[in-house]
This record gives sequence, structure tokens and C-alpha cells, in this order.
Amino acid sequence: MAQDALVKLIDAAARGNIFAAAQLGEGYMKGTFGKVNLEKALKWSRYAAKRGNDHAADIVKEIEAKLNK
Repeated sequence: MAQDALVKLIDAAARGNIFAAAQLGEGYMKGTFGKVNLEKALKWSRYAAKRGNDHAADIVKEIEAKLNK
């Protein structure tokens, strides 16, 4: 993903776009934006999950399971 596309995605999520926040969570978990960053993945996934995004809630569960091993 191009850097400017990532910046736009972050901006959209910061403005309340739940889909963008979920995409960020998944991307940071998978390393789509470079190195895997579970801290950022949890931040954005939790944000989206609290606002009703089921996919983001699944990502939160997956990351928390990895961290609790």
C-alpha cells in the first residue's frame, strides 16, 4: 500500500470511519503496512469493534489470543 493511501486511511479512521479503522487493524496485524504492529492493530480494531464492527472484534480476539500465549 502506498504511503499516501495509508495516510488517507488513518485520516478516515480518525474522523470516525469504522470500516477504515477495521482495515487499519487488520493491516497492522498482517503487516500490510510494513512490519507487524500489534499495538496499533489493537488500537484501531478495538475502536472499530466498540462501534459495532464484527470483523474488528474478531481481530481483537485473535491478537489477544496471540499475546496471551
